Amino acid sequence: MSKNNLKEKVYEKDWWTAVWQGLAVDQEGKHLKNMGMAIWLFLYFLLFAERSKGILKRRYETIARDMGQPVGKIRRWLSVLKKHGYITAAFIGYAQVIHIKKFKPYLPRKTDQI
Repeated sequence: MSKNNLKEKVYEKDWWTAVWQGLAVDQEGKHLKNMGMAIWLFLYFLLFAERSKGILKRRYETIARDMGQPVGKIRRWLSVLKKHGYITAAFIGYAQVIHIKKFKPYLPRKTDQI
């Protein structure tokens, strides 16, 4: 197995992501007020973003299927996240390229790798 295939295999099995403490621990409730239920879409983006860049490409239909939600709701949630500055998104013809702002890259340490 090539080194690149091994790297893909390792990330393929990942099911967790890092989350800022301030997202949940906020006495003013700023993020809760801003995001509301769109937090679920934000968490989805964190899970599937490239760990080194905080960027992912997805079609609305793919996200809706993965999350079990209607496409219209995904569009609304994406709009909320854009409006409040959590992400930027650009349509590239077949999908959205989503960039998570203030993303903290996760790069596995040598001891974390197989």
